[in-house]
Amino acid sequence: MSDLSEEFKSNLANLYKNNQYSQLEFEIEKLGELDKLPKNILYLYSISIGLNPLSSDERLKISSKLLKKIYLEDKTNLEPLYNLAVISLKSGLYLDILELLIDALKLYPKDERIIEFIAKFNFVLSNLKESIKYYELLFELSPRKLEARISYLICLNYIPGISQEKYFQESKKISEIIEKEMKFDFVKDRNLKTKISLGFLSSDFKRHSVSFFLKDFLKNIDQNKFELTAFSNLSEVNHDDITRKLKKTFNHWYDIFNIPDENLVKFIREKKIDILIDLNGYTFGNRSKVISKRVANLQISWLGYCNTTGLTNMDYLFTDKNCIKHDEEKFYSENILYLPNIWNVMSKPDELPDVNDLPRLKKDIFTFGCFNNFQKISDDVVHVWSQIINKSNSRIILKNSINDNEDINKNLIKKFKKNNINPDKIIFYKYFQNQKNHLELYNQIDVALDTFPYNGVTTSFEANLMGVPVLTMKGNNFNSRCGESISKNSGAHFFLCENKNEYIEKAINLSKDFNFLSQNRKQLRDKILASPLFDMKDFCKNFTKLLVQIYDNTI
Repeated sequence: MSDLSEEFKSNLANLYKNNQYSQLEFEIEKLGELDKLPKNILYLYSISIGLNPLSSDERLKISSKLLKKIYLEDKTNLEPLYNLAVISLKSGLYLDILELLIDALKLYPKDERIIEFIAKFNFVLSNLKESIKYYELLFELSPRKLEARISYLICLNYIPGISQEKYFQESKKISEIIEKEMKFDFVKDRNLKTKISLGFLSSDFKRHSVSFFLKDFLKNIDQNKFELTAFSNLSEVNHDDITRKLKKTFNHWYDIFNIPDENLVKFIREKKIDILIDLNGYTFGNRSKVISKRVANLQISWLGYCNTTGLTNMDYLFTDKNCIKHDEEKFYSENILYLPNIWNVMSKPDELPDVNDLPRLKKDIFTFGCFNNFQKISDDVVHVWSQIINKSNSRIILKNSINDNEDINKNLIKKFKKNNINPDKIIFYKYFQNQKNHLELYNQIDVALDTFPYNGVTTSFEANLMGVPVLTMKGNNFNSRCGESISKNSGAHFFLCENKNEYIEKAINLSKDFNFLSQNRKQLRDKILASPLFDMKDFCKNFTKLLVQIYDNTI
């Protein structure tokens, strides 16, 4: 098909230029067999699928397959490989592409994009030490890559043995990059209004953990004192039923996804926000550059990121006394605001399934479970869980809180096999968004095992709510002490462990002592609902009291 007309090629170019990807793909597909198309047309088709926001996972996989074919035919041209990596991260094809990238690095050992892709793929697969290794190799070549620095910092949250001092030092490197060209042209000015203008910035105003905590919190804020504004960095194509419900709780709602950073700084400043609460930190969809330039009188980090940002203009961080010790405040760039009980409270689900009896009484095998993000299942976690499974008549149910991916599951099984675990003892449940059906799955679990050093939060609230105790371990910073705060506030002190040995020992003993476990599971839901974990009214009162205090102390 080398005889394609110039008019046809020009039409494709215009469709691409105007982001009309679906029409472009349709025009190319009309030509017939894709494998017989000229390489440049096939390449354009593949890239279009990758850029098209309407592309399904299956179409993205087709794009990955074609780009791989194009790259392997000519390894001197790396553009198809780069695009293959980007699209494969979207489509969930990790293992095969990671191997391809590692081979490519042998040919191009100083190619920064290949190195960064290898680090990203390893992070997604929870090969955390490998991810760290490649990020550090990248920084030897290019130490000021902002996106890579942020990804590296996030990765440190998952690695055992990382001190808060080390984390703080790395966060300051990010703030130095972000703030290098920062203009200090914002003057704090108390607005002469009867209400405090309170803004929330997030990319997660949807069916997401952040919204599970935010929903009832917003309803309990005294709107005689506060005027609520949402700055939503969520693409409108991803708006859902939760988005629509949240919109109704705000006085003002602004979709800012398509607004560039410099324009957004001006836009938010014009709204004259007294206090802006950032719900992202460095998670996906963050607008840290905007925060760094200061867009509100006071800027606070809360809920979505349980660690320091290192940003000069992030004034405060909400936490509680269980998560950050007073002598550790020097390793957080923000001023620490301590809530009296717990740093966040979950909204009670609209539909709450019934709680079952101890599942072990109906089966011949004890069932542990964990529904945390699989990236939290580090090699150390796999090793500890394997010891528990090998020393007890048990199995474990796993359900990824982010997505359902075959490559991630395969990689995890491989790690368990290295620890002499029969794959039959690892049960994967599929990811889905229906909250009631998700909660019902906890009825299959006898005891939930928390991850470390990156604890579960939403999943720990959920497990307790469904009558399933959560075995967790103490950590060394905010991020790794969330489980400790949840345990102490729920009164589940027995299930809080000092170290790995105690964690293993208690898990094994729990799998044998049905009477003790049964007693601890009885009325657990009622106890949890009566605890600070779900006391939204008291939490909101304490939270807004702190907001008023810091507001009154500012200019």
